[in-house]
Amino acid sequence: MEDRVISQTGMNELLRADTAPVADRRLIARTFPELLGKLREERNLSKADLAKKAGLDPSSITRFEAGQRAPERLSIIQIADAMVLPAMDRDRLLASAGFRSELWDDPSMVDLVMLLNDDAISAQAKAEVRSVLRMATAFLRMQRLSSTG
Repeated sequence: MEDRVISQTGMNELLRADTAPVADRRLIARTFPELLGKLREERNLSKADLAKKAGLDPSSITRFEAGQRAPERLSIIQIADAMVLPAMDRDRLLASAGFRSELWDDPSMVDLVMLLNDDAISAQAKAEVRSVLRMATAFLRMQRLSSTG
């Protein structure tokens, strides 16, 4: 399967769910250099510290943030792991560099997005599925809260 993004309209809708905080929505539109710099600074990491944690040459981070060098997918994953990014930020970082989200590795997510964008399925059926998804999301958030509390 090709790794570069062809069209993520449906997936971007899911990633931009109405429940996402406003700050998170602003991150979606950023370019890779901007987003990388913002995420690094939020974690109080210098470029050298991030490079060391990610196992990359320090000049790589500088060139990525300056937009002088396009990152490879593996480099982005190493950077995301080094910053201990949540899945949503990891996927945004990948997408901002033109790579598909790791969500596309889950066949059920791919099926869901394809079906929600299928014109042969009624708007009513899609609305019902979205309602179920909101309930499932709320349930999983409660599970996360109960496991951390």
